[in-house]
Amino acid sequence: MFSPLWRERENIDQLMDFLREVHLEGLNPEDYHMSKLELLMEKIVDSRTPDTEDLAELELLLTDSYLLLASHLGSGKTDSETIDPQWHAIHRNPDVDWVSFVDSTLRHRVVKETLQSLTPSHREYSNLKKALAKYVAIEEKGGWDSFNTSLRKLEKGINHPDVALLRTRLSVTQGDITFDSINENYFDEALHQHVVLFQMRNGLTADGVVGRGTIDALNIPVEERVASIRANLERWRWLSDDLGDRHILVNIANFELLLIENGETIFKTEAIVGRPYRRTPVFSSRMTYLVFNPDWTIPPTILRNDVIPAVINNPNYLNQRRMRVITRSGENVDPSAIDWQRAATSGFPYMIRQDPGPDNALGLVKFMFPNHHNVYIHDTPSRELFRQTERSFSSGCIRINQPMKLAEILLDTNPGWDMQRINQTLAEKRSRTVHLQRPVPVHLLYLTAWADDEGIVYFRRDIYNRDEPLLIALRQSTKSDEEI
Repeated sequence: MFSPLWRERENIDQLMDFLREVHLEGLNPEDYHMSKLELLMEKIVDSRTPDTEDLAELELLLTDSYLLLASHLGSGKTDSETIDPQWHAIHRNPDVDWVSFVDSTLRHRVVKETLQSLTPSHREYSNLKKALAKYVAIEEKGGWDSFNTSLRKLEKGINHPDVALLRTRLSVTQGDITFDSINENYFDEALHQHVVLFQMRNGLTADGVVGRGTIDALNIPVEERVASIRANLERWRWLSDDLGDRHILVNIANFELLLIENGETIFKTEAIVGRPYRRTPVFSSRMTYLVFNPDWTIPPTILRNDVIPAVINNPNYLNQRRMRVITRSGENVDPSAIDWQRAATSGFPYMIRQDPGPDNALGLVKFMFPNHHNVYIHDTPSRELFRQTERSFSSGCIRINQPMKLAEILLDTNPGWDMQRINQTLAEKRSRTVHLQRPVPVHLLYLTAWADDEGIVYFRRDIYNRDEPLLIALRQSTKSDEEI
């Protein structure tokens, strides 16, 4: 005999209450039959004797809505690896039977509480939700006016009517900005600090000077900002709630590495990531060892695309970089005996290795977390690149600005390892592997929007063009919605 799941009006009310707010999760209420449910419920309430077909349809729509909501909140509306084949980070709730889950929670009349509990537990998610509410409110009020100036740039000390317009534009997202009421056209210190904050929030050079790059960022419409937040909320729904008590998080889009312990950032440093055509992949792994004074065996892609063409153009290339050609068994091969033109087209049977040293491409230390991408974190001799605000210069691996400080922290549970011991090891000028007593989870992520605990919202340029495919998928109706 048929027994409806939605006998309790309390369950229905809780589901509808949640649906009315689900846009603040970055989800579309119409994906969960919001309008259909409201119309059908109104029809049933107005009818003295509800039609059995209407009741059956209501049961079906409510169940499908709840099932979809639970699964979308619990593991994402979209499939991460379908949307982004290079997204392999650890997933949330990969093995949950959502049908059984929905059935059990309905019987306990905890619909709204259950749905709320399924949202990611990371405070990054709740912070981003607050940011979405803020930007949706701005959007509903009409967004912000475009800004431009007849001057080449605006900076502190300038007196010009465009300064007042700049202050008005910044106040939309950064709150009221105090100024001298006698002359609102004067670019004062308070406005300078707000420009610096805006530039920091948008990954620009934070010099307080309003030039072309800052103006372009000011004129990104609120709709794009809302979309960016929605995309990144979905990324957090993909990601496991348990990243590890102590873990490393690299935000590829922000060119930054964080070491997080018990929810607090205990160390951060600038990072260099893969070029757009050699993207750093998104994945999770476990760092198990470090190598001081590493040598570098050139990966096949770099060997084929970079090194062999360089040797053809400059026969002295290998010698200048202390690189050796070796066989698979490690025996040296004379580079002058190799037909490099043929190697470029017919394959290369050898390996090329760069010896340890300060000019080694990996620098003085590499951090290893075995993975099939052959990606790792390492030092670099090219220190000048860290002065750039956008740092997509590598072939996929992550170079960091303060590798020795990271090594010191990671080795804090290895007896006898401190900075003095690290320096002694480096001075030996030979490779040494050190296994971590406390292995550390590593998560390479791609986040183009986030917010901090103070409510400051940050955006980054989508250097790998990963947002748009995700947003297209989020806008698409779910399959079950199309069938019902």
